[in-house]
Amino acid sequence: MTVHELLDLGVERGLISADQRAALLALAGTADAGTRPPREAERAFNGITIAYGVGALVVLFAFGWFMVDRWKVLGDAGVFGLALAYACIFLIVAQVLRREGFETARGVSTLLAVGMAPIATWALLRWTGVWTPELDAVCAMQSHPFAVCQGQPLAIELAAVMAALFAMRQMAFSPFMAPIAVVSVTLPERLLREWAALPDAPGTVMGWRWVIIASALAAVAYTVDRRRRDEDYGFWLWISVAVATWFGCMMLFQFDRSLRWYLAPVSLLVITASVILRRRVLLIVGLMGVFGFLAWLAFDVFKVTTAFPLLLALIGVAMIILTVWVQKRFPEVIRRIGGDPSKPSRFPGGVATLLVPALAGFLMLHDAAVLDRENAANRRSRAHATASRDRARRDSIVTERARRGQPPPRRPQPAPR
Repeated sequence: MTVHELLDLGVERGLISADQRAALLALAGTADAGTRPPREAERAFNGITIAYGVGALVVLFAFGWFMVDRWKVLGDAGVFGLALAYACIFLIVAQVLRREGFETARGVSTLLAVGMAPIATWALLRWTGVWTPELDAVCAMQSHPFAVCQGQPLAIELAAVMAALFAMRQMAFSPFMAPIAVVSVTLPERLLREWAALPDAPGTVMGWRWVIIASALAAVAYTVDRRRRDEDYGFWLWISVAVATWFGCMMLFQFDRSLRWYLAPVSLLVITASVILRRRVLLIVGLMGVFGFLAWLAFDVFKVTTAFPLLLALIGVAMIILTVWVQKRFPEVIRRIGGDPSKPSRFPGGVATLLVPALAGFLMLHDAAVLDRENAANRRSRAHATASRDRARRDSIVTERARRGQPPPRRPQPAPR
């Protein structure tokens, strides 16, 4: 817990007043003024942090644009050297910013250097001949060697993770978790699909695959939160959890009609988990699920029922009244649900509870594969029936024109190239 969070907690519990909090912060600033160099604004959601982020995005966009435009001209060796040169420049800038006392700017510059690691690894693999265009063609086939075709992406992802971990050893900066959060989604998704021979086409199997990934990542993020000190490293992992949860729920909602009614209770569980774990990103996912469920009821299930909007409004008012009543009658229950903000969040059942969806996903994979095959067969049957109906309609038109002595309709000729 930082000093600011500790003082805020003291004001919240009535131990100190707001004026005393301000005086203590002013005293800390006065004590440090003669010993430390001028520092930048505190890292938070403010204009300084946003400016740093926009600057980093502009640098990445410029570098990506240059790389795409000049890749063939530079060649693999040139791209590798350029990526290393950029990384060195970013690290030198980070050291200068460290001496000046601008820690957030130093972290952003170091993060840009970390972003060069996967690009340099990709170029190095192609430059040394470890990965060739012929392997691209082989791995694009439906049946391909697992170990060979997973070598390049695995090396690139591990390079990004190792660079981020090395940067964390140098300084505490939570955005270093961003590349790790991305790899924590892409790596298990690809390994599950390849190792378990799961189909890559959108369907129920893909939905359960995302649920498994979201559940495992939630367990990891919860463990990171329980060991949190100052930097919020778990925030980036929870973003990955939210993305995987959203994709999984939408896939299952679209391709398995029997699971659509479960979207509402699952969304409410996600909202409850967001309160217990104190993660707003989960709240956003839960609210999106609730609105998606209500939209399905309004435009599909009850699209011809005029009283449904009125009933929905009454349910919303009843929820507000019930929430006020619960807060008045059971304040201790509300406090326990939210937890003590000075301590790490504690989820009921801990990691074991968060892994329950992953277990359910593994158990449902076989039935999901059967359902996907049935859906694919139904789509082929409908496509065949539609084509037969269109062919019969065209034949009837030709027959009718021949009976009347009219020439058959001319098929449109393709435009000359």
